[in-house]
Formats: sequence, structure tokens, C-alpha cells
Amino acid sequence: MKNLKYIAISIVLSSVILSSCVKEKNFPSTPSIEFLYYSAYSNDSADCVISFKDGDGDIGILPEDSSSPNDFRLKYLYKDLTDGTFKPFDEFPGTPAMDTLIYSYRVPNLTPDGQYKALDGEIRAKLRAAPIYYPLHTIVKFEIKLRDRAGHWSNTVTTNEITVTP
Repeated sequence: MKNLKYIAISIVLSSVILSSCVKEKNFPSTPSIEFLYYSAYSNDSADCVISFKDGDGDIGILPEDSSSPNDFRLKYLYKDLTDGTFKPFDEFPGTPAMDTLIYSYRVPNLTPDGQYKALDGEIRAKLRAAPIYYPLHTIVKFEIKLRDRAGHWSNTVTTNEITVTP
């Protein structure tokens, strides 16, 4: 009976020690993203989903911050059927590339509470209205970037080819 007591105490202590060893996530402070999928729901809405990792967890706009620029961007690219390459679409031909059609979104604050701020997860951009497709563009893509509150831009990822149906 005495041995059973020591075995029970050993099991409990081992469990406590092992459960207290939380492995800390170790990611760089610049966000890193990966494209997961783009799903269009007829011509009225779509979802664009990415996964992300960020070492200091400063993803998303703070509730009191109304002046920060949008931090999740989708850049419209269309397939040039003459050479098969994807090109940015300028709303007004002949203007500088900075006029390229870009959809921007604000991500809510995702910073975790507690000592460890590193985080990873998924962000789903719900495009409530379908993106405006130029009538002659039958195949498009989006380039996606994410910016943290420190101003670091993630890597750029590209969606799969999206066939536009009229």
C-alpha cells in the first residue's frame, strides 16, 4: 500500500512537470504568410484564406487606432492572353503602376495575452461583394501581403488562377 502511494505521487509530480514544459514558438518578427485557398460563391462574394506566423504577435489593428492603413492587401492581376503572363491591372491605362487595383482590409487585433506573443493561425478575408473584374479578363489572380503594426510587410503570395464567369 505504501508503494502504491509513492507511485501515485510520482505519477502526479511527473504529470505536473511535463505539462509545465510549454514549448515556446520561435518565429521571426516579420510576418510570414502562405496561401491556402480562394473560394468564390457565384458572382456575389468570395473567401480568401491565408495562414500566417509572426514572432512578436503584432498582427491586426488595435481597437483605438483609426488612422493606421489597412494591413491585408489583395492586388488584382489579370492573365494577358497574348503572352500568358499575369499583369497588374491599372484602373486608368497610361497611369503609373501605383494606380493598380488593390483591395485592402483591416485585420482585428490578434496579439495574444500573456508573456509569449508569437502566434500562428489563419486569416480569412471575406469579400462581401465580388471583386470588380474587367470584362475582358477571363483569368485573374491576387497577390496577397500582410503588414504588422511595426510596419513589416510579409512575403507576397499569389492565389490560384481564378476563372471569371460573366
